[in-house]
Amino acid sequence: IKSARVMKKAVGYLIPFMEEEKRNRINALRAENPDMDVEEEETMYAGTVVIATVKGDVHDIGKNIVAVVLGCNNYRVVDLGVMTPCDKILKTAIEEKADI
Repeated sequence: IKSARVMKKAVGYLIPFMEEEKRNRINALRAENPDMDVEEEETMYAGTVVIATVKGDVHDIGKNIVAVVLGCNNYRVVDLGVMTPCDKILKTAIEEKADI
């Protein structure tokens, strides 16, 4: 349990830095291509992933690690959090046109 808490803290610490890097990368691309539209912006990513833990499961440490790794590998990650109903996961995957 202690190592899980440490891992959760570490991921929580790193996420803001990774989000800032992602924003900087997107802003740089927009600056280079001011006429970029939404469809072109979506092609900047390797794909879109919807991630969540299903209802009844509160263990999100592994989910958070996977989300971080995917984000670092140029995937757009839509994180629905913990204890998410299956129908919400499926609905979001369709709405976001998720690849995974």
